[in-house]
Amino acid sequence: MSLATQTIGVGRTARGLRRLNQVDLAALAARLGTLGVVAALWQVFAGGPRSVLPADVVGRPSSILASLWHLVVDGQFFSSLGLTALSVCYALVLAVPIGVGLGLLTTIRPIGWLLQPLVNLTYAIPKVGLVTLYVLLLGTHPDTHVALVLSQILFVFYYATRQAILELDPGVVTALRLMGASRLKLVCSLALRAALPHLLAAIRLCVPLAFATEIFAELRAPTSSGLGVLLQNLITAGDGAAAMAIMLCTALIGYLLDLVIGRRLRAYTTSIGVGLPT
Repeated sequence: MSLATQTIGVGRTARGLRRLNQVDLAALAARLGTLGVVAALWQVFAGGPRSVLPADVVGRPSSILASLWHLVVDGQFFSSLGLTALSVCYALVLAVPIGVGLGLLTTIRPIGWLLQPLVNLTYAIPKVGLVTLYVLLLGTHPDTHVALVLSQILFVFYYATRQAILELDPGVVTALRLMGASRLKLVCSLALRAALPHLLAAIRLCVPLAFATEIFAELRAPTSSGLGVLLQNLITAGDGAAAMAIMLCTALIGYLLDLVIGRRLRAYTTSIGVGLPT
């Protein structure tokens, strides 16, 4: 390849990156502009004659920012966020191998006949019912929260693994078995490679889901700390602006988690040539 051709290729790549950055900046500016308009309308009409809810319930952007500032300065927000994130990390570390292992175990016929109906039945139980069951079994200890988040995430990874296994070509599996490949070899060389896109998509889904589930668990089974408990205390105290600040921050954290994880996973799957649904 000549130097001129390389120079032209580099130039095209640079122009493509600049165009991509311009598109990203335009999208960011549009979102910020929309957010600014909504905040302005909220500030003007909250608690007014056209307001659906009173200002002491929903607050105004100015009062919400002031309340959030006080929570940050006092250290309540970050200490509660850290404890919530710690519970989420515990649940994720436990749930991922259990869910994947359960999906692999159900491929063995005797075990699958026994476990799969039980897993499907447990998944069908409303999650509010699971909170009540865990409170009866474990009380309001933080283990209750970990158990609830773990059960949510376990099901996602179980079904992701099962879907990957169901998509395997039976002819290829049979051929490898006839050539003497062991079950462990099939799992390592074939099943895990087929499961990779599903597992990456499950990670993107599960991290924001685990965070939201932990907040819900803290509301239903309060302990001495956590964002959900802080939110419940603010609602009980009648501090609508601070409670709205916590709810908005919770939604923003979930949005950022999905955005950051989705972008990183797309970059990774592009680098290894594996497709990832977005």
